Formats: sequence, structure tokens, C-alpha cells
Amino acid sequence: MKKLITLCTVALAFLSATTFAETLKVASWNIAWLGSHEYNKRSDADYKELARYATQLDADVIAMQEVESAEWARKILGDDYEFFFTTKDWVQRVGVAIRKSSGYKAKGIEYVELDQGLARRGMDVTLTKDGKSVRLLAVHMKSGCFDKALDQASIAKMPSSNKKEEYAKTACAELAKQAVPLEAWIDARAKEGVPFMLLGDFNRRFVRDIALNHTEIQGLWQAIDDEGAESLWTPTIKAESGCWGGYYKDYIDHIIFDPKAKARYVENSFEQLVFEQKYSREVSQNLSDHCPISVELAL
Repeated sequence: MKKLITLCTVALAFLSATTFAETLKVASWNIAWLGSHEYNKRSDADYKELARYATQLDADVIAMQEVESAEWARKILGDDYEFFFTTKDWVQRVGVAIRKSSGYKAKGIEYVELDQGLARRGMDVTLTKDGKSVRLLAVHMKSGCFDKALDQASIAKMPSSNKKEEYAKTACAELAKQAVPLEAWIDARAKEGVPFMLLGDFNRRFVRDIALNHTEIQGLWQAIDDEGAESLWTPTIKAESGCWGGYYKDYIDHIIFDPKAKARYVENSFEQLVFEQKYSREVSQNLSDHCPISVELAL
């Protein structure tokens, strides 16, 4: 009987710890052209619909892309968030929103090193609570080079006989330049020893990097994924996107973990919030061409 009581006590303690363990929900969302640019033609009804999806997302931390400022972010997220935004003079800024009621203290640093050519800067945010910290780098990498090789020899061989080809060639060259400071940030964080994550719109199909067996100088995933403390993982490599009917099944938005952050990942918590509306170009412009993705961490 005494043994049975002891086993029951241990079981109840385990269930209690499991039930009341605190979690942090972290998301990434490219809310296309959310700012003063002429491409933003949203109505009041569109902002209300985006706010409804933000409520449904219900994330504690959101890496935001293509959002001009905190003022524009509040149209969607309301007042219960603290915002950190890059300062480059361009409406497509990168930001991080932290829910005030989460109780996390946040410190933000603009990562200007990602600003290569016409590329966007990153936002480096450290979250701390009860003596525990996690560091995040929110990014919006150069668009237009989704799976092509990034080494200089391959880029030099890319055609440039029209504007579309010229853009793709320039995009690959700029993404290749961005890969250097991106990897440098990862190397520095691995030495630092604090759990870290990278999240945002990478404009890169990592599943294609892997399928094409790119080398370290050819693929963005291969460039940043090293060994030991620099070994990375993301659930998007083995998942298919259902956004807007799964038109683009390979993710370009990613949430990436180092081994220490991966140890805190709540199994099967990765989600994509898919819009309910039927796709049309107008509807996707009024909401976004990207659906938000999220994960949970057990703290």
C-alpha cells in the first residue's frame, strides 16, 4: 500500500508539472506591405479581419516582416505588445512584437550587417524571465533566389538577357552576401551559450537546398547549419505549406532552433494559421500572401 501511495504521489506530481508548465508561443508573419506604401489598399474591414486572425494566432512573440512601424503593427495587434523595429528608411521593415502580459523583459538590437545592397536589416531581441533567456533574430532575407546556387561561379553563369533574369542574378548575389553575417550571428550565439532562434521570411526553400545537395557555399541552409552548438533544426523542412490552398507547398518562412532551444520545443506544436477565404489576388493582397506560422517553447 505504501508503495502504491508513493507511485500515485509521483504520478500526480508529474501530471501537475506537465499541466502547469509555462509555454511561450513564438510566431512569424509577413503582413505584406502593411504601411504607407501605395501597394497597401486595405480597407477598415481588412484591418479588422487581420486583427481577427492575430487574435486567433494568440502568440506571445511575433516576428513581423513588411510592417512599416509600431503604429501600423498596432492596427493589427492592439496595445498589449511592445515593439522593436529596424530603422532603415523603407516601409518593408522587420520587427518583433512581445506581448506585455507575458512578463518577459526584452532588449532589442538592430542587426545592420544583413543590410547588403537593397536588402533588409534584422532585429536581434533577447527575452528574459525568471533568470532564463532566449535570443531571437528576426529576418526578411533578399527575395528572388529561392533555390539557386549561391557560390560566385554559379551566379556568374546565370543569364541576364532581360530584367527578370537580371533581378534573379542580383538577388542571388545579395543573398550570398547576406549569408555571411547570418552565419556570423549564429556562430556568435553558439559561443554565447544562450538558447537562440532565427525566424522570419528567409525567401529560401530549405527543402530544395537539401534536395539539390548544395554545398556549404551553394545553399543557404548548408551555409548556416553546422555541427555541435551550431547544428540547426526547423519543422518547415518536413512540412508542406497549406497557405492559399498550398499553391507554394515549400516553405520560405521558417522558425529555426539551435540545440538548446530545440530542447525546449513542445513536440508537434508547429502550426500554420491558414486563412479561411478562398484565394484571389485581391483577397491575398488585402490579408497577406503569407500565412503566419508558430511554435511553442516549454520554459
